[in-house]
Amino acid sequence: MDWKRSVRILWLCNFMVSAGMTMVIPFLSLFLWQMGVTEHHALSMWTGLVFSATFLSAAIMAPIWGMFADKYGQRANLIRAGIGMGLLTACMAFAASPMALLVLRFLVGFFSGFITVSFSYLARIVPKDHSGEALGTLQTGSIAGNIIGPLIGGALSDLFGFRPVFLVTGLCILLTLLPVMFWLEKDPVVPQTKKNKASFKEVFEHRPLIILFIATFLVQIAVLGVNSMMTIFVQSLVGNTSNLAFLSGLASSITGIATIIGAPYLGKLGDRIGQEKTLPILLVLSGLFALPQVWTDNIYALYVWRFLQGLVVGGVWPAIQALINVQSPRRIQGRVFGVTASSRFLGNLTGPTAAGSIASLFSIAYIFAFSSLLLIVTGALVGYAHRRSSSVWRKEMKEKLTTWTHRLHSRH
Repeated sequence: MDWKRSVRILWLCNFMVSAGMTMVIPFLSLFLWQMGVTEHHALSMWTGLVFSATFLSAAIMAPIWGMFADKYGQRANLIRAGIGMGLLTACMAFAASPMALLVLRFLVGFFSGFITVSFSYLARIVPKDHSGEALGTLQTGSIAGNIIGPLIGGALSDLFGFRPVFLVTGLCILLTLLPVMFWLEKDPVVPQTKKNKASFKEVFEHRPLIILFIATFLVQIAVLGVNSMMTIFVQSLVGNTSNLAFLSGLASSITGIATIIGAPYLGKLGDRIGQEKTLPILLVLSGLFALPQVWTDNIYALYVWRFLQGLVVGGVWPAIQALINVQSPRRIQGRVFGVTASSRFLGNLTGPTAAGSIASLFSIAYIFAFSSLLLIVTGALVGYAHRRSSSVWRKEMKEKLTTWTHRLHSRH
C-alpha cells in the first residue's frame, strides 16, 4: 500500500471538508438573526447552542463509530461520515426556524468525524517510523481549510445569500467521497473472533492510552478556549475599529499558517528521536509561548506570539496520534480512535465555555494564563507518564534478565 499517495488523497479531502464546514461560521449568527432571533441575549444563546450541538452529539457517537471501524475498516468509516455530513449540511439551506437548524447541526454530529477518522486510517497503514511525518502533513490540510473556508463562505454569502452556502458546503463534503471510494485502498481489518474479540474494557486497561485521552481533552480546551474569545480580546487592544473582523481573523490565521509550517517538520523530528520525547517538550513550549499574551497590549506583538505558538502547537496533535497508534493493539484500534475523537469533541465543547467563564469572572487576558497553565500541566503529565512507563519497562527487563541468567547458571 502506497502510504504517501494516501496522505496526498486525504490531505485534499481534509482540506475540502474543513473548508466546507467553516464556510458557515462567519454568518451563523447573522443567519439566526435573519430567521427572527433579533434580541441580543437570545441571539448569543442560540448561536452558542447551534455551534456546540455538533460537538455534543459527535462526542456521544465517536466510540460507536470506532466499533464500526474495527469491524468494517476506517475507509468505510470515512464514506459513512462523508455521506451523513454532506447530506445533512445541505439540508440546512432549507431550515425554516432556529430549532430546525439546531436539530440539523445536532444530527450532523452523529455522522461527523471525517478528519479524525482520516488520521485513524493513516495510523493503520503508515509505517510506525513515518507516522509523525504523515500525520503532521495531513494536519496541514485541515488547517489550510480552516483558514480558507471562512473567507470563501463570507464572500459567497455576500454574493448569493446565506442559504446557498449550505448547499455549497454539503456539495464540498460529498465530493470528498469520490477520491475516498475510487483512489483510497481499503485498510486491513483484524477479524473478530471469540478469543480475539475487541472491547472497550481493553481500551481503558491501557494506562498510557488513558493519559493520551486526557492530554487530547486538555489540549483542545486550551486551544479552542482562546480561539473562541480572540475577537473580544483583539477588540480590547484596538477598540471598535472598522476592520475588527479582519484583525481578529488574522490573529487566528497567523497561528494556522505557523502550524502548517511547523507540523510536518516536527512530525519528522518526532519520528527520528521519539514522539514520547518531543510531545512533553512541545506542550510546555506551547504553554510558555501562550503566557506572554496575558500582558500583550499591542496587536503586532500578539501576532508574533501567536505565530511562535503556532509553530510549536503544529507538532502536538500528530505526536499524540502517533503515540496512540503505537500504544493501541490493532484489533481495538477503531475503538481507541473513537474514544480519542470523543475526547477531542468534548474538549471543543468545554473550551469556549471555560474561556467565557474566566473572561466574565476575571479579565479577557486571563484566558491566555488558563491556556498556558493547561498546556504546561499536560506536558508535565505526559512526561511523567512516559518516565514512569520507561522505568517500569526497565524494571521488568531487569527482572527477566536476572531470571534468564539464573536459569543459565542452573543448567551449567
